[in-house]
Amino acid sequence: MNLLDIRNVKMTLLLLIGLCAMTSAYKITQLKVPLYADPRRAAELSCHFIMDDYELHSVKLYRDLDEIFRYNPSQKPQIRLYNVTGVMVQGGECESEWCLVRVMPAPVATQAAYTCEISTEGPKFMIARKTKQMTVVALPDRDPVITGAPRILKPGEQALLNCTSDYSLPASVINWYIDDELQKPEPWLRTELSEPQPGGLRSSSRVLRLKMPPETTGTLRVRCEAVLMVEPPVVRDTSAIVTLLSQTQLSKYVSKADINTAHAMNIAIVWTLNKFF
Repeated sequence: MNLLDIRNVKMTLLLLIGLCAMTSAYKITQLKVPLYADPRRAAELSCHFIMDDYELHSVKLYRDLDEIFRYNPSQKPQIRLYNVTGVMVQGGECESEWCLVRVMPAPVATQAAYTCEISTEGPKFMIARKTKQMTVVALPDRDPVITGAPRILKPGEQALLNCTSDYSLPASVINWYIDDELQKPEPWLRTELSEPQPGGLRSSSRVLRLKMPPETTGTLRVRCEAVLMVEPPVVRDTSAIVTLLSQTQLSKYVSKADINTAHAMNIAIVWTLNKFF
């Protein structure tokens, strides 16, 4: 066998050894962590792994730097749970290639890193880790609701509109728009929060003062936007259309002889609209 043949044999052996090392390894194949966790119900986290020719020593789960779960197949009990600030561990189970943990997050809008760690038996105790983020948040189920919006706004009139968001965690931020132009809040019309519901959820509400623009007719589109400040933000909105009538337009609907009667009818209509809206 010449020198070139010997080199080829060595290269082939090195390649085979490398392939064996690649196919025989311990690693975490998948870590499942919900992007959002609702504080009203438990969240399930699962860690999937392969050991090949290595023997599993332990599987651990951390919330940030705090250990909350440990599985040691060679010890009794095999599973140990650790409650820490921000989460309550309800239980867990493991098989040969995965562990599942159920946690109940605290009713506080927070984000935490969850890490799965697997280790091989000694003497080396080699370790593999994988981390994912989970945010505690309760998404709103419904669009915000506008109340107090008149169908018609006449010269000299103004109206107070209220927008109330659905319950969420954190509470939504309320923005008002008139014809897609963001309205700056008046100092005395600040966002109000409801009392906390189970899970820490709250609704938000904010008032908009709507005035009849001078020498303006047509319609205004009033839109309320409820923004849940998470990443990415969750936005829900609703709109109302208000018709603006000038004094000239009003005179088309009533004659001079009936103006007193029409005035009384207008008062009744406005009262009824305010009652139902």
